[in-house]
Amino acid sequence: MDSPATLQSITPGQQTCKVVGRLLRLWDAINVKSKFAGPLISIDRVILDEHGNMAQLSMPKRFQKQFRPLLTEGNVYMVTDVAAVDIKNKTYVYHYHNYMLQFKNSTKVHHLETRGANIPKFSFNFCPFDKLPEMDIMTRPLQDMIGVISHVGPFEYASPTSQHKLRIIKIRNLDEQTQEIRLWGKHGEAFDEETLLKKSQEGIVVGIFAGVTAGNFLGKLTISSNSATTIYIDLDTSEVNNYRKSYQWATPTLQQQLPQVVYLSPLQAAGKLYTLKEISTLPASSFQERASFSTIAKVQSIVTTANWYYKGCNRCDKGYNNSSDTPTCLCTNSSPKPLYKLPITLADESGKLDAIAFSTVVEDLVERDATHTSQNMKIDPSEHVNVLNNAIGKTKLFHIVMKGDSASRFPINYIIKKSFTVDNAQLLPSIKVRQFLLICIFRKPPDQNFAICRSNDNTPQEFHSNTPPFQQSDKDKLSNSAAKRCLEFPEHEPTNKESGESVHHTAGELDLQTVKRPKQEAPSTRHATTKDCSPFYLN
Repeated sequence: MDSPATLQSITPGQQTCKVVGRLLRLWDAINVKSKFAGPLISIDRVILDEHGNMAQLSMPKRFQKQFRPLLTEGNVYMVTDVAAVDIKNKTYVYHYHNYMLQFKNSTKVHHLETRGANIPKFSFNFCPFDKLPEMDIMTRPLQDMIGVISHVGPFEYASPTSQHKLRIIKIRNLDEQTQEIRLWGKHGEAFDEETLLKKSQEGIVVGIFAGVTAGNFLGKLTISSNSATTIYIDLDTSEVNNYRKSYQWATPTLQQQLPQVVYLSPLQAAGKLYTLKEISTLPASSFQERASFSTIAKVQSIVTTANWYYKGCNRCDKGYNNSSDTPTCLCTNSSPKPLYKLPITLADESGKLDAIAFSTVVEDLVERDATHTSQNMKIDPSEHVNVLNNAIGKTKLFHIVMKGDSASRFPINYIIKKSFTVDNAQLLPSIKVRQFLLICIFRKPPDQNFAICRSNDNTPQEFHSNTPPFQQSDKDKLSNSAAKRCLEFPEHEPTNKESGESVHHTAGELDLQTVKRPKQEAPSTRHATTKDCSPFYLN
C-alpha cells in the first residue's frame, strides 16, 4: 500500500494523490456575482499535514452530498485519489503551492482516530504589511493577517446609496504600521464588538483575519473579507502569545462608534427624475464626465436586430476582437466568457428611448446570467432567445448615460448605467397616475354621505380614514369581502380637484362602490363635496 505523499512533494497534474492531514478551516466558496444561478462553487478547506505543510483542498459542488457529511473541521483524515490542479487560473485561493487538491467521484475519505494527534489545530501563513501591494492582483489570492486591533468601526452601509453593509477594522503590526480591513456582510455583523471592547480595557487585543484579499479602492489599498474569511480574537497560539510579548507600543484606546452613514433609497438618491423625452432632448454636453440622468420607465421591447451578448475576458470583462476572436486585454491566461449587451426600448408617458443594457443590469431584468442564457456561448448572439423577454414589462428606476465613443457604428447612443427596483409605494404620485388612475364620483343625496372605496394596501397615509367601522345591513354589504380603505366626501368641503389635490391610485384591480354610512366627523380625512357629474377617467 502506497504511503501518503507530503504536500510539499505534490506537483500539478497528478491525478491519484493520497494525503493525510488535519482540516483547519472549512468554507463555502461563493460566486458573489451570481444572483440567479446557484452561487455555490465548491466546499473548500485548508489541510495541514504531519510535516507542517498546508494545501487547499476543494470539493466541487456536484460532490457536496457525497462528501460534505464526511468532513468535520478539526479532525484528521486520510484522503485518497484526489487530483492536483494548477491554480494559475484560479481566483480566491491560497497560494501555498502552485496547485490545489480537488475531489473526484472516486475519492475516498477515511477519518483517523489516533494518527495525526500531534498535528496543530491552527496554522497560518501571515502576510507582512509591506507585501500586501504585491497581493493586489487579478486572481485575489487569499492571505492571513495578524495585528493588534486599534479601531473598531460601526456596522453600517458602505455609502448612502449602497445596499451593502460593512464594518471597518484597523490593525497595527509590530512596527506600528496600520492596515484597514473591511468586513463585509455577515463578517461585519457577527463581529463581537461588545466583547472586544471589554477585553481592550485589560490590554491589547490581537486579531487574526484568515482568508482575506488585498485590493485597490479609490486609489487606496484595502483588505476585504470574503466567503473564505475566518476571524480569531486572542487565539491561544504561540504566534499570538509571541506577538503580544513583542508589541512595544501604547495600548490602543477602543471606543464604540455610532453609525454615521444615512441610507438613501435609490429613489431618494436619484434626485430629479426626467422623462424619456427630456433625456432625449438633452445636448451631448450634458453627459460630459459620464453624468447620468434618472428616469422611471418600463421596458417595452427588445431590439432584436442587434447581438445581445459579446465575448469578454473572464478576468477583466474587456471585449474580444470580433475578427480574430482574441482578447484585447493584457491579462494572462485569458479565456472568453459571454457578457450581456442587450438593446432595449424604454417607454413612459412622454415617449420612447432606445438604450443598451450591460451585464448586471440585464441580469436583473432577465433574471438569468449570460452564461446560462447563451448556454455558455453555444447560442449565436444574433439569435433571439425567449428568456430575454423576461425583461419586457418591468418598470425600473434607470440611470442613463450617453456613449462616450462618438465614432461607434452602433446606432443607439444611450447606455443604462444602473437600474433599481422601485416598489409601488415608492413611486412618485405622477408615476402612479400614469400606471392606472381611476376616480369615480357619484351623486350624493342631501341627507347622506357616500364614500369611494377600494381594496388597496398602498394608499398614501394621508388618505387613510380614521373613521371607525360602520354597521351595515345585509342589503348594504359590499360584494367584495376584502378590507376596504375609504374616502369620505362630506357636504361642507371642496373637492380634491377644486383644491388642487389629486387622489392617486396604484396599478391593480380597483373595487369602486358607493357605501352608505352615517354622517360623522373624520378630521384626519381629506374631504370633498360631490356634485352632479358622471364617473370620469384621468390619463
